[in-house]
Amino acid sequence: MNNINIRPFEENDRAALKDFKLSAEQLEFTSLPLDVLNDAVGDEDRLPCVVVNNEDGIVGFFILHKHYRHEGYDTRREVVFVRSLSINERVQGKGYGTKVALNLPIFVQEHFSDYDHLHLVVDTDNAAAWNLYERAGFIHTATKEDGPIGFERLYHLDLDQKYVSNIKLVVDESIKTPRIKIDIILDNEKVIGYVEGTAEEETLFIKNVYVDESKRNRGIASSALRQLGTFLRRNRREISELAVAVNEDDSINKLFEYVGFARFKETDKDDLYIKYIKY
Repeated sequence: MNNINIRPFEENDRAALKDFKLSAEQLEFTSLPLDVLNDAVGDEDRLPCVVVNNEDGIVGFFILHKHYRHEGYDTRREVVFVRSLSINERVQGKGYGTKVALNLPIFVQEHFSDYDHLHLVVDTDNAAAWNLYERAGFIHTATKEDGPIGFERLYHLDLDQKYVSNIKLVVDESIKTPRIKIDIILDNEKVIGYVEGTAEEETLFIKNVYVDESKRNRGIASSALRQLGTFLRRNRREISELAVAVNEDDSINKLFEYVGFARFKETDKDDLYIKYIKY
């Protein structure tokens, strides 16, 4: 996957943005950079940003908008919204979208350190986009039925949390169903941990989340759990929900709450944290 640099827009980027192309289908969901750039440049609450690769030049564009309130959603005032994010059609398919999504939390934390909340809205039909955002750690918090072109989804990301962009998940094929073990790999090289559990019908009951001791306290476990739903939708399509028993260690419970699990009270078994991954 090609390396990228995300940075604020500079005026000499404008010429390259003239060659930015999107398909008619993509233009239903977002805008060309030059269609929104001038309003952003003249607004102190908006920061236009470009995504650059040494070989392909400017490959992406988006705007970070402070205090934005999207119609129909009651969000805090002290938030940042991601708007008009797109990848140039000319270089789509090279993995730039995934790279942007995974690096976006870190970039925003660096440039908006006084803000705790990041939001974006994506149309429900644009599954490719919201799969990327969920992999980056965004949590689906609300659905609106009457967006401009139909159903749309509000996503939230907590900027107080740690995010690690250079991990990926791989199924350990030596483990046989109903057990499932998913390795956590850092920098495409070393297995530094795993998530394991047991599949029962459509539910994966998580039994263990492990990270090498030398790599703990970096946000690797939470980043892996944020990616897990998208990963399973692609690789274990029979799984529709994740579950884990409530732990006596409250820090473990908080970990699952941070990554979008909700606590459910059961009458005949232990309380569970559950996260639905198909909706």
